[in-house]
Amino acid sequence: MIYLDHAATTKPSQAAIDAFNRSIGSFGNPSSLHQMGIDAEKEMTFARQSIAGIIGVSPKEIYFTSGGTEANNMAIFGGAKLTRGKRIITTKAEHSSAIEPLKRLADKEGFELYFLNLNTGGGIDIEELEEVLKEPTCLVSIHHVNSETGSVQNIEAIGCALKKASPATMFHVDIAQSFCKLPIDVKKAQIDLAAMSAHKVGGFKGCGALYIREGLSIPPLFYGGGQEGNIRSGTENVAGIAAFGAAALDFWGKHRENFDHTLSLKSAFIGTLEGIGDIQINGGRTSPYILNISIKGIKPEVLLNALSAEGVYISSGSACASNKKQKNAHSSVLMSYGFSKEIAETAVRFSFSPDNTLNEIKEATDKLADCVKFLRRTTRR
Repeated sequence: MIYLDHAATTKPSQAAIDAFNRSIGSFGNPSSLHQMGIDAEKEMTFARQSIAGIIGVSPKEIYFTSGGTEANNMAIFGGAKLTRGKRIITTKAEHSSAIEPLKRLADKEGFELYFLNLNTGGGIDIEELEEVLKEPTCLVSIHHVNSETGSVQNIEAIGCALKKASPATMFHVDIAQSFCKLPIDVKKAQIDLAAMSAHKVGGFKGCGALYIREGLSIPPLFYGGGQEGNIRSGTENVAGIAAFGAAALDFWGKHRENFDHTLSLKSAFIGTLEGIGDIQINGGRTSPYILNISIKGIKPEVLLNALSAEGVYISSGSACASNKKQKNAHSSVLMSYGFSKEIAETAVRFSFSPDNTLNEIKEATDKLADCVKFLRRTTRR
């Protein structure tokens, strides 16, 4: 098996597994005042401190959630109502867990959505942002790394321009694909709200976190026991949180080594594509962890099945969107970059991990070349 779908989910790291197993012994409710509850709370405190330290914030600004989707929903529904106005600035390339709540605000609560233009590399124009911020705006919501193409936004430049033009406007960033992988100083980028997901960095599914800048008080999505500072009621997933903190600390501790290794894998992969022919690399300035390509004449679902039969696992885009795609669907992300429908309809995503090896990349690209050659030959008949 050669797994190249790490942007969808990663294999749990040994650090996460060890922390999970250890924390099972602290099965007390972290809200309880007895020793078992105190032990469980200690597990959460260490994880909170670990995650906060990685992005340069205070532990009291980290709130645990059930994952990145909940964190994005909390940030958007809450952040849009922290300042006056009904205008939200975003892009059409956002993850579905951001786009859908934004659409909900527009359809049901009268908010106006302004979609920034994107260049073919997936980047926004800072001057356009500054211009549109002349109108009262309550929220700007933009991802750091796109989950489908790997395109990297200059989030620090965006944050500084935003706060200079409109200091009261909330700035929400989905950092699920960049957390622990690319350096990000949340304070320097002047981010107000940032969403993270455990299973993108070797943690377990069903756990995430939301950074909320100190001083902000967003309304919760649901109510109950008042856990997580009344922001996210519900007994916390202590084992998942402990695993998240351990996985993040482990990944970040090796982030330079991970970056260099993963970049070498991606470069080796790209180096083989010329021999296949009629392939376009999409995304411009991208994360070393994600590669999006369009292969002329090949439908993504056909290629995915062919590679899967050979033990190579990839995707046709964001996993949360792929399971909804119908036959002949196309990438709305690439369409928002200005690419043709043909390019968008033939796009596939390879996403890498520090655990992958150069031998795996060679084997995967050999199988890719064979599958493309076979599929092109059969479709011409």
